Amino acid sequence: MRSRIVLVVVLVALTALVATWSLAAGPKQYQWTGEVTDLDAKAKTMTVKKGDETWEFSTEGLKDLKAKKGDRVTVYYVAIAKKVDLK
Repeated sequence: MRSRIVLVVVLVALTALVATWSLAAGPKQYQWTGEVTDLDAKAKTMTVKKGDETWEFSTEGLKDLKAKKGDRVTVYYVAIAKKVDLK
């Protein structure tokens, strides 16, 4: 009987742990690697070029950004919807 109680407690604890991990995962993270072509401290943006494509990233919230124009960087980001229009 005692081993069943221990088993139930362990299963409940594992279930809670898995649920916590799934909630903490958040949105999918992506990465973009290329050369910094522009940094605008006032607008808090950084432009990174990879091949024919150039992407602009917000640097708001980043502390101690040491990248400078010409550096090769990998930017880790998440896609966040700001507005959705129905068509």
